[in-house]
Amino acid sequence: MRKTDGVNNTWWRKYTSLVSRNCESSSDELNELSFWRNKLFAAIMIYLFPLSFFAVIPGVIMSFIGGAIPLGIADVFILIFIAVIALVPGIAIHIRKTLFVILIYLSASILLYFLGSFGPGLLYLLIVTIFIILIFPQKYAFWSVGINFLICVLFGVAVHYNVIDHTLVPLYSVGSWIAISSNVILLSSVMAVMLPMLFNGLQKTIDNQKRLELQLKKDQKALMISLDKVKYKNNELEQFAYIASHDLQEPLRSLSGLISLLKKRSENKPFNESNEEIMTHIQVSSDRMRALVTGLLEYARIGIEKKMALVDCNKVVKEVKDDLQALIKESKAELIIETLPVLNAYPSEIKQLFQNLVTNAIKFRKEGVIPKIEIGATVVDDNMIFYVKDNGIGIAVEFREKIFVIFQRLHSRSEYEGTGIGLAYCRKIVELHNGKIWVESEEGKGASFYFSIPENMD
Repeated sequence: MRKTDGVNNTWWRKYTSLVSRNCESSSDELNELSFWRNKLFAAIMIYLFPLSFFAVIPGVIMSFIGGAIPLGIADVFILIFIAVIALVPGIAIHIRKTLFVILIYLSASILLYFLGSFGPGLLYLLIVTIFIILIFPQKYAFWSVGINFLICVLFGVAVHYNVIDHTLVPLYSVGSWIAISSNVILLSSVMAVMLPMLFNGLQKTIDNQKRLELQLKKDQKALMISLDKVKYKNNELEQFAYIASHDLQEPLRSLSGLISLLKKRSENKPFNESNEEIMTHIQVSSDRMRALVTGLLEYARIGIEKKMALVDCNKVVKEVKDDLQALIKESKAELIIETLPVLNAYPSEIKQLFQNLVTNAIKFRKEGVIPKIEIGATVVDDNMIFYVKDNGIGIAVEFREKIFVIFQRLHSRSEYEGTGIGLAYCRKIVELHNGKIWVESEEGKGASFYFSIPENMD
C-alpha cells in the first residue's frame, strides 16, 4: 500500500510540475499581481483536468442513453481541449488563458442549445465571468458581462423566433428565460465591479510593499555609506594619533636638542659659525613643523561647512594652469587638456584636487625630459572618470596605495620638497564626493592618476 501511494505521489508531482511550467511565467516577479494571476490559472488547470473526467464520463453515458449524441461528442471534445491547454508545452500563457475562456463559453453555448434553462449553461456563463476576473487584468471584466448579455439575448431571440431546432424548444419560455438570464447578467455585473476592487486593494498592498522595500534598500545603502564614512574617519583619527606621537614630535625633539646644545655652547661665548648653523637647523625644523601643522589643519578642513555647486571643470583646470604658470614655464611643461564636464561638487576642493595632481606631475618629472601632462574625462556606469597622466619618474607597483596615506613619502626631502600630504588631500577630496582614486604606473614609465565622481551628486 505504501509503495502504491509513493508511485501515485510521484505521478501527481510530475503532473503538477508539468502543468505549472506550462501555465506559469518565470519572468513575472513574486510581488507582481500578474504572478499570482498565473499561479491561480495554473492551480485551476491542475485540478480541472482530472475533475473533468468525473463530469464528462457520466455526461457522455447519459447523452447516448438520451439520444443526444452530439452533446456526448462535445463533452469528449471539451476534455481533449482541456488536456491540450494544460499539458501541451510551447503555448504562450495568454493564449492558454484565451483558449480556456473560449472553451467555457463554448461549453455554456452547447449546454444552452441542448438544455436551455434546464441545464447548467447559465451557471457556466457566471463561472466564466469569475474566471476572467481572476486570471485576466481588470479591463477585461466587463467584456465577459457584455458577452454574457449578448449570448442571453441571442438565445432569447432564437427561442422567440423558433430558430432552435430541438425537442425541448416547446418547453422553453421567453419570459422565464429573461427572468433567469437577467439575474445571471446582474450577478456577472456585480462580480465585475466588486472582485476587481479586491484585486485593486491587493495591488495597492503590493505597490506599498515594493515602495517600502525600495525605501529600505535606500536606507540600508545610506547606512552602509555612513558606516563607511565612520570607518574612514576612525582610520583618519588613528593616523592623526600616530602622526601626533611620531611625525609631529620629531621636529619638536630636534628643536629641543638643538636649543639645549646652543645653550651649552653659548655659555660665556659669543655666537660663532657653528652656532649659526645650529640656528639654521632650528629655523628649518620650525618651518617644517609649521608646514606639517598647516597641512594637517587644511586636511581636516576639507569639505567642512562647504556647499556643493555646479563646477565647470574646464574653468577650474584653466584657473589651476594660471596659478601654476610660473612652475609650468620654469619646467617647460606641456599640458594637453580635453573637454571636461560640469559637475555638482565642492568647487574649492575640486580645484585643489586638480592643482595637487598637476603639481605632482611636474614635480616628479624625469631629469632632462620636458613634462607632458594629459587631462581628460570619460563616462563609465553613471560615473565621470577623470585622468591626469604624465611622463615622469613613475611609481613602483608596491607603492601604489602607500602614496595616498598622509605624510607617506617615497623620496627624501633632499630629493623632492614637500610634506607628503598632497595625494592624501586628493583621496579625501574624491571620497568626499563618493568617488575613488587610484594610480596606474610603473617605475620609470610615468603615472596615470584616475578618480571617479558620480554624475548625479546629491
